[in-house]
Amino acid sequence: MANYSINASSAIRNYLWDQLKSENSDVNPGQKMFNEQDYDYQNSGNIWIPIFPSQQEPELDGFFQNKKHIIYNYVADGYEDNWLICRDSMLFTIYSSNYLEIVEVQEFMLDLFRRMDDSAKDVNNYLGQTSPFIFYSISLTDMLSPEPEMEKAGLMAGQVMIRYKYGRVVTKAGRFA
Repeated sequence: MANYSINASSAIRNYLWDQLKSENSDVNPGQKMFNEQDYDYQNSGNIWIPIFPSQQEPELDGFFQNKKHIIYNYVADGYEDNWLICRDSMLFTIYSSNYLEIVEVQEFMLDLFRRMDDSAKDVNNYLGQTSPFIFYSISLTDMLSPEPEMEKAGLMAGQVMIRYKYGRVVTKAGRFA
């Protein structure tokens, strides 16, 4: 039976978070680009991953108001001749009060996701054999420079858009397994 509560965008999100919390920052020497402890909700040991869909933003109750975070949206771009290969796009909006932090994250994401087949291979290696997804290619579509954010006073926002092709394990009838 298919698990319809997961999708390819969540796999990309989890991979991106793993990479961001592991990468050293050039803007903030001696720190990672994203420090997990900065996102420990009320010092409870409950780490809130600072990459979330725009639909959850109102639920965050100001926790991310002054913290660097990423909000994303995704869209299914349709299918081509082979209905087994899905094509989606994700738009990431990076928020920070520091222009250089946004640029650093954008450039890191550019480096992660610009290599098409090799980027997909990296995601597949991260996901492992038990994932219902297999990525074929990931590429950068657009990147918009940081600018002041009107709705979030004191923060700036920069955007990165990627497109990816992937498959999902299916049954003999062609339905998601």
